[in-house]
Amino acid sequence: MTMPSPILATAFLVAAAAILALRATIAAESRRSMVKVRIRQRHPANTKTQG
Repeated sequence: MTMPSPILATAFLVAAAAILALRATIAAESRRSMVKVRIRQRHPANTKTQG
């Protein structure tokens, strides 16, 4: 506890890893949501052209 530098270093590494993990999950979710939005937009367009 007398040397806070290693603790701060480990905390910074943990925070950096968490941020990278969040970025990866957000990127994956955004890609999935974009695919879902594209599919949802195509279905009404197809029904309008058919109707």
